[in-house]
Amino acid sequence: MLRAAYRIAWKDVVGDFRRRSTLSAMLFFAIAVLVVFQAAFEPDRQEATRLLPGLLWVTVLFTSLVGLGRVFQAEEEDDAFEGLLLSPMPRGILYLGKWWGNLALTLLVEILLLPCMLVLFNVDAWDRLHGILGILLLGTLGLTGLGVLLAALTRAARARETLLALLLLPLVVPLLIAGVQATGIVLTQRGDLGPWLQLLVIFDVVYLAMAPWGFGWLVEE
Repeated sequence: MLRAAYRIAWKDVVGDFRRRSTLSAMLFFAIAVLVVFQAAFEPDRQEATRLLPGLLWVTVLFTSLVGLGRVFQAEEEDDAFEGLLLSPMPRGILYLGKWWGNLALTLLVEILLLPCMLVLFNVDAWDRLHGILGILLLGTLGLTGLGVLLAALTRAARARETLLALLLLPLVVPLLIAGVQATGIVLTQRGDLGPWLQLLVIFDVVYLAMAPWGFGWLVEE
């Protein structure tokens, strides 16, 4: 069954590379946001270190919304979503495939985004890059896990991107706060990282445990 989820994810990622749609849109959007932030604040190195965690997670959040709004776009354009539902695979496996595909694209954007951000804001944190990427991974698991579920809920709506943002933003605020705090502690190397990591893991477990069940219920309705 997991092989079926892998094939769905592979189809989404390879299809997006061929169309150059979601990944390029997310990447250009993220870079545009960073340039605007840098031009607006023009921080010195100390101020940039203080601002970077918040700016990073705001950029990740809005970039994720760009990708989540297109999770089911290919199936909707080709009227293929009903065909996926008619397949014998469990709905949870279908959810896993769509989530893995979106997760791979989002993580790829983050891996490219973080070095650009350190260079643009002139923050010397290259020795802490792996720690920040680890926190981004933890936060992205929950963010995309819940986001794909809500993308399924709003896929047939006329203003689905707006509705998706309205539903997702309030629900991920605690996760974003934990991500910002944990990233700030890694950057400054001051403070207790443990409680924020535990909070990120708890949100990941809750979102990812409920999302496959919720996805099955949504598509059946």
